[in-house]
Amino acid sequence: MKSMRSFVFLMLVSAAGVASAQSSTPWDGFYLGADVGSLSSKVCTSSTLNGAGIDPTGEKPFTGCSGSGLAGGLQFGENFQLNRLVLGIDVDLLVSSSSSASSTSSFTGQAPPPGTYSFSGKLSPGDFAIIGGRVGYGGNLIFPYLRAGGVVTTGSKSSTLNYTPAGTTAPIASFSGGKNFNSTGWAAGGGAEIGLNGAWSISAEYLHMSLGKGSSSATTCAGAAAACAAFAGVSLENNHGSFTANVFRIGINYWFNYWDKP
Repeated sequence: MKSMRSFVFLMLVSAAGVASAQSSTPWDGFYLGADVGSLSSKVCTSSTLNGAGIDPTGEKPFTGCSGSGLAGGLQFGENFQLNRLVLGIDVDLLVSSSSSASSTSSFTGQAPPPGTYSFSGKLSPGDFAIIGGRVGYGGNLIFPYLRAGGVVTTGSKSSTLNYTPAGTTAPIASFSGGKNFNSTGWAAGGGAEIGLNGAWSISAEYLHMSLGKGSSSATTCAGAAAACAAFAGVSLENNHGSFTANVFRIGINYWFNYWDKP
């Protein structure tokens, strides 16, 4: 990650040497662009079967933690420049490779009922919409800025625990894992843009996002009455950590007011 950031910095500095921005307000107006980068997230989920007859010291919880992956998307917005002060409103549509968790355990005792228990679910959202503002210094070629705003995802993800009796291959009962995180949150960070020849600019940006902590829950068996009878008094207790993510990305924007306007 450090080498990638150094490479991007050198690329931006090199681009500045061939850039030309002749407007007195080069960062004013509407822009549209695309970006790509990396997203590293952190959230852990733990789900445990509890109930009468289950030995809590002998049961291993089903756990999973998210990691990192690629992210990219589109951004658009509008800036208002007054001398060197630049205020802007922007919208980002960011798509990432969401993290998943899966594990399987087999029990041979009487409680829980013998068989295979398969846990699976999403640990992070696959896409985000970031809506907010930014403020920065409008240099002739370089525009450093800070930004902050709200984050909306397509919804909280949930996990599932399926039960397959010993000697069979198809699950007959399941437990819901509950929400892993909230579907709204906040983002803050900063970056810089460099103007290129014509109506284009390139940028590098860091963002920290937080969706807060998902609510803990205890769910009971879902399925046919006969299948769930063996789980009377048994529940799946779910605990979710707070979801946070760090995004580093590079992008390119097209400025509709054009760089070398008179």
